[in-house]
Amino acid sequence: MHSYDIQLRRADMDALGHLNNVVFAQYLDEARADLLAGHEPWHLVVAGHRLTYRMPLTFGPDPVTVTSVVERIGDTSFTLAHEVRDGEHVYLSATSTLVAMADNAPRSLTAAERTYLGALGG
Repeated sequence: MHSYDIQLRRADMDALGHLNNVVFAQYLDEARADLLAGHEPWHLVVAGHRLTYRMPLTFGPDPVTVTSVVERIGDTSFTLAHEVRDGEHVYLSATSTLVAMADNAPRSLTAAERTYLGALGG
């Protein structure tokens, strides 16, 4: 499992004082970039996102944590399961499917990539 803390920013809030829905996807992207930074550079595209909003997230002084677990490893793709949470609440659960790319086409994951991803499994 990978954890990444994000400090809430007032600019991330909507007119009702809740974290904007689009910003949740940005938080997932930040956490994913941190997760993947621990391995050699690779080119990936996000093939799909599924976001489930659990409860509104309002501004506060404490950061939220994005946890990410590798849920599935395929031939050319893998799926991450995410949660955005604080110590008490889960605000969002999500999955992201990423595809490894080379020369504008999907490519097989390498053995080293599989090993790295396998260590992040749940």
